[in-house]
Amino acid sequence: MQTLEGKVYILTGGGGAIAGAIARSFTQAGARLALADAYETTIAERAQELGARAFVANLTHYPDAEMLVRQVKAQFGRVDGLIHTVGGFAYAPVKDTEPNLYDRMFDLNMRTLFYMTRAIIPELLSQKDGFIAGISAAAAWHGVGPGVALYAAAKAAVATYLRSLDAELSGTAIRVAIVYPMGAVDTPANRREMPEADPMAWVDPAEIGESLVYAASRSPRGRVMELQIFPPR
Repeated sequence: MQTLEGKVYILTGGGGAIAGAIARSFTQAGARLALADAYETTIAERAQELGARAFVANLTHYPDAEMLVRQVKAQFGRVDGLIHTVGGFAYAPVKDTEPNLYDRMFDLNMRTLFYMTRAIIPELLSQKDGFIAGISAAAAWHGVGPGVALYAAAKAAVATYLRSLDAELSGTAIRVAIVYPMGAVDTPANRREMPEADPMAWVDPAEIGESLVYAASRSPRGRVMELQIFPPR
């Protein structure tokens, strides 16, 4: 059943493994996608495969975020939501953390989210409807991330920001969702980093995609806001 027929969503970090699973789920649900990434080479093939459009944007720069929303509106005639997957991970105990890692973690995980939501919200408000989703982390849900303190703090900021945004949008039909993968996600990067682990014990990124379709397609009488996606037992 195509539950999102005709809806247009911007999917940032569109070349990533998690974004690929989300893109397939949304396409199967009837949505039209604008895949955004810093480099066209990372999204061109995926866009062609899924019948999506590819857009190049460096979302650590606010003018790029504004331009992206304008370009998507111009090409599709509408924008119905944002699925923001841009982010970054770093393992670094505090005593070994380089000071410049602070900027990298908060720029990739939080600054890009702020810029994109700031750019798209006026459009969604004008339509009086919309959907915004971001990716947090298990460390943010639990409130502790030993060995990944800056990453955990940045992902906690993502969750708090989206909760606050949801409260600001109270009384509108714009829905907000936060996804928390509660374990390692089965991506090519994680398989390379952890070759001895069993990826079948990790979160299937397709579950993230299907969960977001569910959240995006809720009726006005109900909504799903915080989604914990657990590994198999």
